[in-house]
Formats: sequence, C-alpha cells, structure tokens
Amino acid sequence: MEAAYVSGSIAAVISLLAVVGLRPIARKIRLVDLPNHRKSHKGAVPLIGGVSAFAGLLVAWLISMPVANGFGIYLLCSLLLVVLGAIDDARDIPARFRLWAQVALGALLALGSGVYLTSLGNLLGFGSISLGWFGPLVTVAAVIGATNAYNMMDGIDGLAGSMSLVTLVSLTCLFSLAPGFSLELALAVTIGMALIPFMAANLRIYPFRKKIFMGDAGSMFIGFSVVWLLVNGAQESDGAFRPVTALWLIAVPLMDMVAIMIRRVRKGQSIMAPDREHLHHICMRAGFSDRQALLLITMVSIILAGIGVVGEMVQAPEWLMFALFLVVFFLYDYALTHVWRLLVVFRKYSRSKAA
Repeated sequence: MEAAYVSGSIAAVISLLAVVGLRPIARKIRLVDLPNHRKSHKGAVPLIGGVSAFAGLLVAWLISMPVANGFGIYLLCSLLLVVLGAIDDARDIPARFRLWAQVALGALLALGSGVYLTSLGNLLGFGSISLGWFGPLVTVAAVIGATNAYNMMDGIDGLAGSMSLVTLVSLTCLFSLAPGFSLELALAVTIGMALIPFMAANLRIYPFRKKIFMGDAGSMFIGFSVVWLLVNGAQESDGAFRPVTALWLIAVPLMDMVAIMIRRVRKGQSIMAPDREHLHHICMRAGFSDRQALLLITMVSIILAGIGVVGEMVQAPEWLMFALFLVVFFLYDYALTHVWRLLVVFRKYSRSKAA
C-alpha cells in the first residue's frame, strides 16, 4: 500500500506540473474546445486534462513500478490511445478510424499481455459461463465499450472525472482486500491521484481560476485503464472479485451508454450519432444546475458501486447480483424512454413545493 501512495504522489505532482505547463502550449497547437450548438461554455478551453493525468501516471510508473506482467503493454497502448485522442481533440479524426484504432489497441492489450476474460462467472445460476476462445474477443469488446462509455459521460464539468474516481476508489478497496494484487492496487491509486489536479482545474477549485477539459484523450484513456483493471481483477479462479461485480463498479457510465444506444436504434439513428439525451442533459433540463446534476449523478454512482463492493464482500450469489443489475438497468431505460412524462411530473411537484 505504501508503494501505491508513493507512486500516486509522484503522479499527482507531475500531473499538476503538466496542467500548468501545457495550458499555453494547448492554445498554440489548437488543442482547445470551442463552443458550438452542443456546447455552452465560453471561450477556448484547453483539452489537456487527460494528457496531464497520463503524463503523471507514465512518469510515476516508470520511476517507481515495474513494467512486467503486461503493464508495459498497457502503458504502450495507453500512450498510443492518448496520442490518438489528442490528435482527435485538435483535428477531429473520423469516428470509424477511432473505432478501429480502439479495436487494434484492445487486441494488442489482450493478446500482448495475455490477460483477458476467461469466464463470465455464474451469472445465470447454472454454473460458470466459460468464454474459451471468445475470451480475447469479449475483452476487446469490453475495451471498446468502456472507452466510449466514459467518453459519453464527459458532458458537464467534473462528471467524467467523478465517475472515474468512484470506480477507481471502489477498485482500490477490492484490490486492497485481495492478496497478490499490489500492482493493480498501485495502478488504481496512481491514476486516481493523477486525476486530482485535473478535477481541481476543471471545477475551478482554488488556486485554479481558468478551467480545463479532459478531452477525448482523457476519457478514452480512463475507460481503457478501467477495463484493464477490471479484467485483471475479475478472473474467476484467482481474481480479486467476480466478473458480475465489475458491472456495478461502472454502472452509471455503462447503463447510460447502453440505454442511449438502444434509444437510437429504436429511432433508426446511428448508435454513434451525438445528441443531448444523456443522463446529465436530462438532469439539466429538469432544472438542475451543472453542480447539482454532478452531485446527483455522482451519488447514484457511489450507491451502485457500493452495492457491488458490498455484494462482493458478503459473497452474494452472482446470479442474484446480475438479476438485480438488470432490474436497475431496465428501470433506468424506462425512465429515459419516458423522460418527458417524468419531467412534467417533476416540474409540477417543484412548482407546488415552491408555492
């Protein structure tokens, strides 16, 4: 645990220096976010949060941690993904190219490290669901899914960072309770502490007066890293937790992404088409401010991740945890599908309370 905090402290310092040092450079190379019809912020905001966090992780890990056991492959893939994301932030890369790049990097991570999902656990109550040869393919699909899930959550200040920290803190708890996962524990702590300077700047917490954004480089890096940690931990025989627990640790980003894609398919739209129908958009249309929506969604994420952690600690049956997760998801999807009716009821209730 001490080594994890040493690595995390180094990462936080390097990340802070990167946040300060990259701001003027970002403006010169057009690594900035400009307001448009889907973005309400003012002025050009530097997209350096993810690059800064990764710089902190990379320097800290190379100084204090080994690159064996697949961690070298992970760092290489993350570096390539961050470079891709930064180029996309500055120049806009076609979505199809980004997708195939994620497939390639996910395959390199799974096959190069030799770490991939081998089982989904006893999700249905009839015994373990072995993946066999499909293990690497499922792992690549998980990489793509999580990478885009965190990307989609990057819609209001602090949201993607908060969702990341909830997952990383949950993973820290689980890895600290399991023997043999010191490197995974160190990685979760290091990434979490590397995100702190970004979060402070993003939310303009003193001494930061001008905000920065995470950018696609950051959101994709976080999703990629979370999957790597989840796959390392969710091994059936000797893992830190069971595969079903992973669903709860990323519940809000995962449910938001899947529900949105289902809605787009129902409407005959492309599943990759941007819109303003995500959970944070709905909260703001309901009358919540940015900070109120951030607090509400973060609390929901903490509760769901907490259910996963507690369920793992008491060894609740996997089929029960999976069934409960499906119930929560269907309730979430129903709420999104009938959001306008729910908003009308909420607004009437708010007016009656105000009167």
